[in-house]
Amino acid sequence: MLAQILMSPVAFTVLTLVPGLLLVIALIEGLFPGRLPPIFVDILSRTLNTYLTWRYPIQSVTEGVSIPSCPYRWPNGQGDKAKFFDGIENSQRWESDYGQVYRIWSGMKPEIVLTRPDQLQSIFFDSDQHSKATNNDSGYLLGQLLGQCVGLISPPRWQAVRAIMEGPFRQRSSQNKAVHIHDMVNSFIETSFQKGLISAGTLHPARDLKMLPFWIVCDLFYGQLPAKFTEELRGLITIREGLMKHAMSGGIVQFSLSRMLPTEANRDLKIFKRQWRRFNSEIVLYWRGRKGDVPIIDMYDAIETGKVSEEEVLQTLDEAIFANLDVTTGGLSWNPVFLAAYPECQETLRQEIIQAEKDGRRDQYLQSSSTYLQACILESSRLKPLAAFSVPQSAPTDRVVSGYNIPANTNFVVDSYAVNIRSDHWGPDNDTYRPERFLAQDNVKLRYLFWRFGFGPRQCMGKYVTDIIIRAAVVNLVQNYNLRLLDQTTWSRDKSCWITHPDFEIGCERIEPETPAVHLDVADVELMG
Repeated sequence: MLAQILMSPVAFTVLTLVPGLLLVIALIEGLFPGRLPPIFVDILSRTLNTYLTWRYPIQSVTEGVSIPSCPYRWPNGQGDKAKFFDGIENSQRWESDYGQVYRIWSGMKPEIVLTRPDQLQSIFFDSDQHSKATNNDSGYLLGQLLGQCVGLISPPRWQAVRAIMEGPFRQRSSQNKAVHIHDMVNSFIETSFQKGLISAGTLHPARDLKMLPFWIVCDLFYGQLPAKFTEELRGLITIREGLMKHAMSGGIVQFSLSRMLPTEANRDLKIFKRQWRRFNSEIVLYWRGRKGDVPIIDMYDAIETGKVSEEEVLQTLDEAIFANLDVTTGGLSWNPVFLAAYPECQETLRQEIIQAEKDGRRDQYLQSSSTYLQACILESSRLKPLAAFSVPQSAPTDRVVSGYNIPANTNFVVDSYAVNIRSDHWGPDNDTYRPERFLAQDNVKLRYLFWRFGFGPRQCMGKYVTDIIIRAAVVNLVQNYNLRLLDQTTWSRDKSCWITHPDFEIGCERIEPETPAVHLDVADVELMG
């Protein structure tokens, strides 16, 4: 009977037309978002949600109940716009709607959201064996930019590429460069003052400090470059930022078929990749001709011996210099905001800095992780995580999370606002800026209570350098400027950026050095008379 129905002309027509109609809806909405009546996208989304839920079954261990899931919505699911650009708002809403562990869809890939510290250790204890989501679950365009960078590849290539690329960022290398980094920070901020960027008595922390980590990381890879190369680098920033916005906005650029379309993103991608390859090749020729000893030479030597590919090196350089420009700026820029908002903390920090200078311990102070300075930095990053959700990665074996059996190779993401702020561990003053809380914390105990550079053995390659940059910048600002909130300051963030950046100004008034009193004796008076 069923076979007869399915073989009937009407059934055949329906079975032929419906998939075709859904495909047309998918293409139109992907190419021209918002043009179709919502009901068409609703039908497509519900159809795909039914399929995806069937395709990726996740159930509780004892009762066989399916894991709570956000409904899939064509074409992005909940990533990347909902996960990053709107992630702060969605963090609390999704947890309220779906509970302590739930599933979202990034494109058409499932991601399990973790919201509690007690869920993390059983997932991330072997993070060096984890696989990062292909192209960050962001699709084709991001894969063309960063799909082979060290931050997004998986073992065994991860170990091979990291061994070549991490040289300037190892703990010992970072410590050896601490004084140099401090000098670069001081020069940058002083130049900014002289150019009038902060001499008017205000500071826009994200905008005015944005290029500081950029030039420091460039220096670590390339050494001191002549003006020709620095201008070329500066010229690449705008096109590269535009590509990242395209990649993180989702839509048609997620799908590999988009490479055939005459889009602005595809045109800019070709231009950037061509110029980026040429720029780095010219840098290598420049330093080889001068027998320079800079890390980029070692990296290109590794390409020539087959240890890594040119694309792996170029994309990791891109990741460290361009992609992480927003990341490091986010980590740095909220610090002066919190210190401006809490003047008593600012003064406590200023006195600690003055004492370190008096004791001749500036270099040791900048490298220490047990100072009030570091406590301020950690508290700022606790309250303003870089992003609402972490980069997706999967464990090599099945894991049980809050009673649900998560199959091997299923991607996990961490809700940083749930872990860093809403967790009971930080109560009762979860939302309060109180750096002292970190002075009493054991770093080992903090390992799974606080998301910053990742969890477990695989953490951010640049964490040591990042800390030194932020410490040096905060020391310079607090030592030389009084930071304060302006009247009627609204703590707005830059919603065009996938990383959380402040988008407002604070007061930043230079502290003039005290002029020592002049004591004249009688002889001096007579000479002046």
